[in-house]
Amino acid sequence: MKRVILYISLIAVLLMLLSGCFIIDPVIKISGLVKDFEKYWEAENSVGLAGLYTNPALINTAMKSYSQIVDAYSSRFEGRNVIYFNRNSDVEVDLGEGATEATVEFDAVISWTSGPVDYRT
Repeated sequence: MKRVILYISLIAVLLMLLSGCFIIDPVIKISGLVKDFEKYWEAENSVGLAGLYTNPALINTAMKSYSQIVDAYSSRFEGRNVIYFNRNSDVEVDLGEGATEATVEFDAVISWTSGPVDYRT
C-alpha cells in the first residue's frame, strides 16, 4: 500500500512539474521577444520591430497593419539617433485565457542624440 501511495505521489509531482512547463514556456518566449524589441530599437530597425507584431496588431486602441507599424517606427527614428535603450525593470507578463495573448509591461529609458530622454512603460 505504501508503494502505491509513493508511486501516485511521484506521478502527481511529475504532472505538476509538466503543467508548470506549459505556463513557464510562453513567459520565456515573451521575454525573448522583449530582448529582440530592445535590440531592434537600439539598431533603429523599424522592419525588425514591426516583425514582432501580428498583422494586423492592436496597438493602444487602434488596429495597425504591418506597413503602418513600419512607418510609425521609421518616423519615430527620423532625424535622431538612439544612444541607448535601457530596460530598468523586470518584464511583467500577464497571460490571457488559454495563453494565446498576453499583456507585457516593462519600464525603459531611451536616450537620443537629439531631443529629450524618454521614460517609457
